Amino acid sequence: MTIRPHALARAENTTHAWLHTVAQELGSDDPEFTFRAVRTWLHCVRDRLTVESAAHLAAQLPELLRGVFYDGWSPSRVPTKADAEETAERFAHEAMIPLGEVHPVAAAVTAAMREQFSPGQLDTTFANLPVRLRALFEPDPDRAPSGDGRTGGRGEQTAERVPSQRNRAEAAVNERLADFERHLQALTEAVRVLAVGMEEVPVDEPSTQRAARAARRAHQLLLAAGREL
Repeated sequence: MTIRPHALARAENTTHAWLHTVAQELGSDDPEFTFRAVRTWLHCVRDRLTVESAAHLAAQLPELLRGVFYDGWSPSRVPTKADAEETAERFAHEAMIPLGEVHPVAAAVTAAMREQFSPGQLDTTFANLPVRLRALFEPDPDRAPSGDGRTGGRGEQTAERVPSQRNRAEAAVNERLADFERHLQALTEAVRVLAVGMEEVPVDEPSTQRAARAARRAHQLLLAAGREL
Protein backbone atom coordinates (compact mmCIF):
# COMPACT_ATOMS: atom_id res chain seq x y z
CA MET A 1 0.00 0.00 0.00
CA THR A 2 1.40 3.37 -1.02
CA ILE A 3 0.87 6.36 1.26
CA ARG A 4 0.33 9.46 -0.79
CA PRO A 5 2.40 12.48 0.25
CA HIS A 6 -0.65 14.68 0.85
CA ALA A 7 -2.10 12.08 3.24
CA LEU A 8 1.09 12.12 5.30
CA ALA A 9 1.14 15.91 5.24
CA ARG A 10 -2.45 15.97 6.50
CA ALA A 11 -1.52 13.64 9.36
CA GLU A 12 1.44 15.84 10.25
CA ASN A 13 -0.67 18.99 10.17
CA THR A 14 -3.28 17.46 12.45
CA THR A 15 -0.62 16.35 14.92
CA HIS A 16 0.98 19.79 14.88
CA ALA A 17 -2.40 21.35 15.60
CA TRP A 18 -2.86 19.13 18.66
CA LEU A 19 0.66 19.87 19.89
CA HIS A 20 0.14 23.59 19.33
CA THR A 21 -2.93 23.50 21.55
CA VAL A 22 -0.93 21.74 24.26
CA ALA A 23 1.92 24.25 23.92
CA GLN A 24 -0.54 27.10 24.47
CA GLU A 25 -1.87 25.47 27.62
CA LEU A 26 1.67 24.88 28.86
CA GLY A 27 2.73 28.41 28.04
CA SER A 28 5.77 26.92 26.33
CA ASP A 29 7.55 27.80 23.11
CA ASP A 30 9.73 24.68 23.31
CA PRO A 31 8.37 22.02 20.91
CA GLU A 32 10.55 19.26 22.36
CA PHE A 33 9.26 19.91 25.87
CA THR A 34 5.69 19.97 24.56
CA PHE A 35 6.16 16.64 22.79
CA ARG A 36 7.74 15.05 25.88
CA ALA A 37 4.82 16.23 28.00
CA VAL A 38 2.26 14.82 25.55
CA ARG A 39 4.09 11.50 25.12
CA THR A 40 4.46 11.08 28.87
CA TRP A 41 0.82 11.97 29.47
CA LEU A 42 -0.32 9.44 26.86
CA HIS A 43 1.82 6.64 28.26
CA CYS A 44 0.98 7.27 31.92
CA VAL A 45 -2.76 7.34 31.19
CA ARG A 46 -2.56 4.41 28.76
CA ASP A 47 -0.86 2.04 31.17
CA ARG A 48 -3.60 2.45 33.79
CA LEU A 49 -6.35 1.55 31.31
CA THR A 50 -7.71 -1.77 30.18
CA VAL A 51 -7.02 -2.82 26.60
CA GLU A 52 -10.56 -1.86 25.57
CA SER A 53 -10.44 1.58 27.23
CA ALA A 54 -7.02 2.28 25.74
CA ALA A 55 -8.30 1.37 22.28
CA HIS A 56 -11.27 3.74 22.63
CA LEU A 57 -8.96 6.59 23.63
CA ALA A 58 -6.40 5.87 20.90
CA ALA A 59 -9.08 5.77 18.21
CA GLN A 60 -9.59 9.53 18.56
CA LEU A 61 -5.91 10.45 18.36
CA PRO A 62 -4.29 11.72 15.15
CA GLU A 63 -2.46 8.93 13.33
CA LEU A 64 1.02 10.04 14.38
CA LEU A 65 0.07 10.52 18.03
CA ARG A 66 -1.66 7.14 17.91
CA GLY A 67 1.70 5.64 17.04
CA VAL A 68 3.24 7.47 20.01
CA PHE A 69 0.41 6.18 22.20
CA TYR A 70 1.06 2.54 21.31
CA ASP A 71 4.86 2.81 21.34
CA GLY A 72 6.17 0.37 23.96
CA TRP A 73 2.68 -0.75 24.96
CA SER A 74 2.31 -4.26 26.34
CA PRO A 75 -1.38 -5.24 26.34
CA SER A 76 -0.68 -8.31 28.46
CA ARG A 77 0.58 -6.12 31.32
CA VAL A 78 -2.19 -3.56 31.59
CA PRO A 79 -3.70 -2.04 33.55
CA THR A 80 -0.72 -1.55 35.82
CA LYS A 81 -1.10 -0.97 39.56
CA ALA A 82 0.97 2.24 39.66
CA ASP A 83 -0.45 4.63 42.25
CA ALA A 84 -0.43 8.43 42.12
CA GLU A 85 3.04 8.75 43.66
CA GLU A 86 4.61 6.21 41.32
CA THR A 87 2.89 7.77 38.32
CA ALA A 88 4.08 11.25 39.32
CA GLU A 89 7.66 10.01 39.61
CA ARG A 90 7.43 8.36 36.21
CA PHE A 91 5.93 11.50 34.69
CA ALA A 92 8.70 13.67 36.12
CA HIS A 93 11.38 11.29 34.83
CA GLU A 94 10.03 10.87 31.31
CA ALA A 95 8.98 14.50 30.82
CA MET A 96 12.28 15.65 32.39
CA ILE A 97 10.65 18.06 34.83
CA PRO A 98 10.82 18.51 38.62
CA LEU A 99 8.39 16.39 40.61
CA GLY A 100 6.66 19.53 41.85
CA GLU A 101 5.70 20.49 38.28
CA VAL A 102 4.04 17.18 37.41
CA HIS A 103 0.51 18.16 38.38
CA PRO A 104 0.41 21.55 36.61
CA VAL A 105 2.03 20.10 33.48
CA ALA A 106 -0.20 17.00 33.42
CA ALA A 107 -3.29 19.13 34.09
CA ALA A 108 -2.38 21.52 31.27
CA VAL A 109 -2.03 18.61 28.84
CA THR A 110 -5.38 17.26 30.03
CA ALA A 111 -7.03 20.64 29.41
CA ALA A 112 -5.61 20.75 25.88
CA MET A 113 -6.57 17.15 25.15
CA ARG A 114 -10.09 17.76 26.38
CA GLU A 115 -10.45 20.37 23.64
CA GLN A 116 -9.38 17.84 20.99
CA PHE A 117 -11.22 14.68 22.04
CA SER A 118 -14.95 14.30 21.57
CA PRO A 119 -17.04 15.69 24.45
CA GLY A 120 -17.04 13.38 27.44
CA GLN A 121 -14.26 11.11 26.17
CA LEU A 122 -11.74 12.04 28.86
CA ASP A 123 -14.40 11.95 31.56
CA THR A 124 -15.16 8.38 30.54
CA THR A 125 -11.46 7.53 30.41
CA PHE A 126 -10.62 9.07 33.78
CA ALA A 127 -13.59 7.33 35.39
CA ASN A 128 -11.47 4.17 35.16
CA LEU A 129 -8.70 5.72 37.28
CA PRO A 130 -8.44 5.81 41.09
CA VAL A 131 -9.47 9.13 42.63
CA ARG A 132 -5.96 10.24 43.63
CA LEU A 133 -4.53 9.33 40.25
CA ARG A 134 -7.35 11.14 38.49
CA ALA A 135 -6.60 14.23 40.58
CA LEU A 136 -3.01 14.17 39.31
CA PHE A 137 -4.20 14.67 35.73
CA GLU A 138 -7.21 16.89 36.27
CA PRO A 139 -6.92 20.71 36.41
CA ASP A 140 -7.70 22.32 39.76
CA PRO A 141 -11.40 23.19 40.17
CA ASP A 142 -10.62 26.90 40.61
CA ARG A 143 -8.56 27.06 37.44
CA ALA A 144 -9.55 30.02 35.26
CA PRO A 145 -11.61 29.03 32.21
CA SER A 146 -10.34 29.62 28.69
CA GLY A 147 -12.01 31.90 26.22
CA ASP A 148 -14.30 29.18 24.85
CA GLY A 149 -15.67 28.35 28.29
CA ARG A 150 -13.91 25.01 28.70
CA THR A 151 -11.51 24.23 31.49
CA GLY A 152 -8.03 25.58 30.97
CA GLY A 153 -6.45 29.00 30.99
CA ARG A 154 -3.99 30.29 28.44
CA GLY A 155 -1.68 33.23 27.91
CA GLU A 156 -0.35 34.93 31.01
CA GLN A 157 -2.36 32.79 33.44
CA THR A 158 -0.92 29.59 31.98
CA ALA A 159 2.59 30.99 31.78
CA GLU A 160 2.42 31.78 35.51
CA ARG A 161 1.03 28.35 36.36
CA VAL A 162 3.42 26.24 34.28
CA PRO A 163 6.90 27.72 33.93
CA SER A 164 8.23 27.42 30.40
CA GLN A 165 11.62 25.95 29.64
CA ARG A 166 12.97 29.47 29.18
CA ASN A 167 11.69 30.59 32.57
CA ARG A 168 13.21 27.54 34.24
CA ALA A 169 16.55 28.20 32.55
CA GLU A 170 16.51 31.84 33.68
CA ALA A 171 15.65 30.78 37.23
CA ALA A 172 18.53 28.30 37.22
CA VAL A 173 20.97 30.97 36.02
CA ASN A 174 19.77 33.43 38.66
CA GLU A 175 20.15 30.80 41.36
CA ARG A 176 23.69 30.00 40.24
CA LEU A 177 24.59 33.70 40.24
CA ALA A 178 23.22 34.05 43.77
CA ASP A 179 25.27 31.02 44.87
CA PHE A 180 28.37 32.50 43.27
CA GLU A 181 27.81 35.82 45.04
CA ARG A 182 27.45 34.09 48.42
CA HIS A 183 30.58 32.06 47.76
CA LEU A 184 32.50 35.19 46.75
CA GLN A 185 31.42 36.98 49.93
CA ALA A 186 32.59 34.03 52.04
CA LEU A 187 35.92 33.95 50.20
CA THR A 188 36.38 37.69 50.68
CA GLU A 189 35.73 37.39 54.41
CA ALA A 190 38.16 34.47 54.68
CA VAL A 191 40.89 36.47 52.93
CA ARG A 192 40.23 39.43 55.25
CA VAL A 193 40.58 37.20 58.32
CA LEU A 194 43.84 35.78 56.99
CA ALA A 195 45.19 39.24 56.22
CA VAL A 196 44.41 40.49 59.72
CA GLY A 197 46.06 37.42 61.21
CA MET A 198 49.24 38.01 59.21
CA GLU A 199 49.56 41.68 60.13
CA GLU A 200 52.50 42.68 62.29
CA VAL A 201 50.81 44.40 65.23
CA PRO A 202 52.17 44.97 68.77
CA VAL A 203 50.24 42.30 70.69
CA ASP A 204 51.28 39.76 73.30
CA GLU A 205 50.24 36.76 71.15
CA PRO A 206 53.09 35.34 68.99
CA SER A 207 52.66 35.98 65.27
CA THR A 208 52.74 32.26 64.41
CA GLN A 209 49.87 31.52 66.79
CA ARG A 210 47.92 34.50 65.50
CA ALA A 211 48.41 33.35 61.90
CA ALA A 212 47.39 29.79 62.73
CA ARG A 213 44.25 30.99 64.49
CA ALA A 214 43.39 33.19 61.51
CA ALA A 215 43.91 30.28 59.14
CA ARG A 216 41.58 28.08 61.19
CA ARG A 217 38.95 30.82 61.23
CA ALA A 218 39.23 31.30 57.47
CA HIS A 219 38.92 27.54 56.97
CA GLN A 220 35.77 27.48 59.10
CA LEU A 221 34.25 30.31 57.06
CA LEU A 222 34.89 28.47 53.80
CA LEU A 223 33.47 25.22 55.18
CA ALA A 224 30.34 27.01 56.35
CA ALA A 225 29.94 28.63 52.95
CA GLY A 226 30.34 25.25 51.27
CA ARG A 227 27.52 23.76 53.35
CA GLU A 228 25.20 26.60 52.33
CA LEU A 229 25.91 26.28 48.60
